[in-house]
Amino acid sequence: MLSIKTLDQERASFCLKKVREIKSNKNKHVKSDKDEEIQSNKDKDKDVKMYKFKTAAKNLPSFIISNGLIPTLAFYKSKSEKKEVYDIIERWLKEKELIPKDKDALSELVDKNFNILRLATMEVLALANWLKRIVEIELKE
Repeated sequence: MLSIKTLDQERASFCLKKVREIKSNKNKHVKSDKDEEIQSNKDKDKDVKMYKFKTAAKNLPSFIISNGLIPTLAFYKSKSEKKEVYDIIERWLKEKELIPKDKDALSELVDKNFNILRLATMEVLALANWLKRIVEIELKE
């Protein structure tokens, strides 16, 4: 049987996959009995990084509405703690063929015409709303 998904289902599935990847990458430990204090500090660092990722993802829709897509992408790309969110957006735009697979999202959208930028903005905003929902579910405190 042919499986047809709505665009919302695709967005939700994509966000869930990406958040779980990030969550599993942050939760990987290298077990070491040598120094528990170092491990404890690493755990705290992972918690801070997850908190920053969660905050960046939750703030994304309001940033896009307030500032526009291009300024938001520039801001998220420039901050190391927000870069993972930028990478998720970029990956989605490439999968939806709104930007070429070998190009950077920000530099590509700056040169696009208004219609493509508007379409990309609507698409990223819809994705951002799903990312916000998934992050709230998957990264509970």
